[in-house]
Amino acid sequence: MIQAPATRRQDPDSPERARTADRVQRSGQRKVFWWAFLVLMGLSSAWAVATPLMGVPDEPAHVIKAAAVVRGELTGREMPGGGAFQLVTVPAGIGYYDTFGCFAQKRDTPPSCVPPFSGDHSTLVDARTSAGNYNPLYYAVVGLPSLASHGAPAVYGMRLVSALFSCLFLASAFSALSGLRRRKWAMAATAVAMTPMVLFLNGAVNPNSLEYATSAALLANLVLLLERSADRTAYPRYVPVITAAACVLANTKGLSLLWLALMAATACILGTWPQIKALSRNAWVWAGTAAIGLSCAFALYWITRHDSLSSNPFEAAGSSPLTGAEIMLDRTFDYATGYVGQFGWLEVPAPMGAFVLWLGLGTALVMAAVVLARGRGRTAAAFLLAALLLLPPLLQAQAVGTIGIVWQGRYILAVFVPLLMVCGLALDRMDARGFSPQAAALLNATAVLLTVFHFWTFMQTLRRYVTGWAVDRRWIDMVTEPSWQPPGGTLLSVAAFAAFLALALWLVRGAIRAERRGTEPAPAPSPTA
Repeated sequence: MIQAPATRRQDPDSPERARTADRVQRSGQRKVFWWAFLVLMGLSSAWAVATPLMGVPDEPAHVIKAAAVVRGELTGREMPGGGAFQLVTVPAGIGYYDTFGCFAQKRDTPPSCVPPFSGDHSTLVDARTSAGNYNPLYYAVVGLPSLASHGAPAVYGMRLVSALFSCLFLASAFSALSGLRRRKWAMAATAVAMTPMVLFLNGAVNPNSLEYATSAALLANLVLLLERSADRTAYPRYVPVITAAACVLANTKGLSLLWLALMAATACILGTWPQIKALSRNAWVWAGTAAIGLSCAFALYWITRHDSLSSNPFEAAGSSPLTGAEIMLDRTFDYATGYVGQFGWLEVPAPMGAFVLWLGLGTALVMAAVVLARGRGRTAAAFLLAALLLLPPLLQAQAVGTIGIVWQGRYILAVFVPLLMVCGLALDRMDARGFSPQAAALLNATAVLLTVFHFWTFMQTLRRYVTGWAVDRRWIDMVTEPSWQPPGGTLLSVAAFAAFLALALWLVRGAIRAERRGTEPAPAPSPTA
């Protein structure tokens, strides 16, 4: 019999043991990051391929803007008739996508109605965009594929780059949460926040996805840094991530500075005074704060110099602020459907069961955090809940006179996703123990339900485009008589989405098992444990 060599027993507080624990924790966080990135990127890419070109709200404007920015045209030129649209110069193969209106908001009409492009894809033409005065940061990255190709390959490339950009930050959020001492509910709640709408927007050319991705990454890494504030080695690891997330968030859209301020305030609520004081004395934090300050200054300059909050007038334009606030309050819970799923040009809702499931889970998490939790966790959850409910009417009240009611539920996903995360953090602070067998069983069943409705929502949305929703079209027609198909065919898109969903379910069930009571908690659990 071979015996293991005798080892010297380590002091629990020895530096060697601390270094070992730190290596294990960092390895665990890396695993969580790459698994989360793989799943999110796979699901988002499936949505990117399965959604017809220009089948996302405002995607033509963002595609044209991105192609112009990477060619050096950061802002557009005023159109002859004035208005919020601007003219930019782009290749004809990109400008062509401004004509994709035949199937928008017409659920019975498949995208096959779009006329084919004729001419030279590379010829430069003037095209209009409503995003001409938007901050160019997002577009400077997303537009790069249009320099290497034209037409549909360029747009699909833009979608995938946008998905890559957003999924990296979302994976960073999961990785940071996995490094917390108490993390089980925070991880679970953030997984619930990955709704079909989140994955759909990840796979689209729309800066909306980068808002909620960077907000989540910023808050999660700030919370982790506050918890590790006494560890000097934590600052060079997390401050660069926090700085990158904050700088990108500040320059994403017109309201992004507000979301940045909300995330910073929420982190301060969650942190203790000694933790905040330790951060304020660290050189890494000061350097990161300086970079974030410069980034915010540029974002503010761009908003004021280029009036990037302006828009064409919509419903109720010219009304009083009181009227605007009243309209928004009446629609408060209607907008909640935008957190779960409004696809196409808002004409394709998620199945009713998906709305019931996700909004029910979100409500349960919020109520548990506000009613059952205590201290800073409950205060932070209540703070973000108030922001989610009150900011839309307040913001629209001051703008209704000039642009009317333009609000959509997806506009505040940058608060919704962090809100569920904070609810999980609040529950973790209330109970340090692992999941009970009963809670683990409920969570496993919930994970299966979420997987089913992710798949059902994907299939129903894909059907709308493959055959249209005319009453005489059946499910089998998606295979036998498709009017439109995504690249690679319908079956390939369905199979790829189902495969990544199965992987996600396997990982989540493994993570739940690793967090059950009676198991030895690891610093950062691998979902495959």
